[in-house]
Amino acid sequence: MIRERNGIEIQTDPPIVMDGARENAKAHIVTHAHMDHLPYTDDPLVCSNLTAALMEQRTGTDVSSTETTAMIDLIPSGHIIGSRAAHVHTEENDILYTGDTSLQDRIYLDGFEPPTADILVTEATYGLPQYRFPEQQAVVNQIHDWIQDTDGTVFLFGYSLGKAQKIQYIAQQSTNRDIYVHGSIGTMNNIIEEMTALQFDVEPYKENKDQLENSIVVFPSRLSRKDWIKDLEDRLDATTAGFSGWAADDSYIHRRGIDTGFPLSDHCDFDDLIELAEQVDPDVIYTQHGFSDALASHLRKEHGFTARSLKKNQTTLEDF
Repeated sequence: MIRERNGIEIQTDPPIVMDGARENAKAHIVTHAHMDHLPYTDDPLVCSNLTAALMEQRTGTDVSSTETTAMIDLIPSGHIIGSRAAHVHTEENDILYTGDTSLQDRIYLDGFEPPTADILVTEATYGLPQYRFPEQQAVVNQIHDWIQDTDGTVFLFGYSLGKAQKIQYIAQQSTNRDIYVHGSIGTMNNIIEEMTALQFDVEPYKENKDQLENSIVVFPSRLSRKDWIKDLEDRLDATTAGFSGWAADDSYIHRRGIDTGFPLSDHCDFDDLIELAEQVDPDVIYTQHGFSDALASHLRKEHGFTARSLKKNQTTLEDF
């Protein structure tokens, strides 16, 4: 059985826990280093070496980890650099837990190539038909052209780990202007540069009006509505842009308080979630996060899968 508690649990004895923690688990799998996926445990983890290093920086704790076990295969999931899906082999079933994932090749990341499995546990972040993204290389080309065509100071907003690095990479290919990054992004850059071939030709952001004029500044998306950011935008007459799958919704730029938005996503859109299910061809699908009920219903009614949305602390199949 698959159950959601503090993370997703495979009910072996003892259980295997994914993107969460519990006492006396057989294994703790961490798919990537976004904060909402990091467990609070001192136990050894199964994750990529890069995820372990990023987790140490983000949590301030020492991490003991391995990339290989007898039961668990880690597969690049196409979400962010270092992210992994988990293919878990139990005596009864092969189980594929995607974590957050994307099938699309983007910038420097290859899309997820899922194996077949008896059970699929998939995210449903964009599990509604309204979330259909343009082909991602076309979005990258659009961003490239927009940066080239936009004069003056430009503020770019994206998650400090994952999206911000892609934004920097596109900006490097698009302009000779100076590129500055917020400290939280620079910290992530440093670890990625130490452990991969990626290099970011950027400088730390400092609030210096003269220095920032006609430059590119990359900020965490959480700062887009802060008063000090708005004041800085006004003083520099900066143009602002955000990058997210949510930009497929017209309300995105108003909610974020920015001038424009691009649907550059690190997740599967609705069609890719269906494609993922078809490629894995499982006997049972469990959906979680986002529009999990809607996606499970669509997979049942329109595609004939046995699909159920995970609910926290369910104990029997009748609870679905």
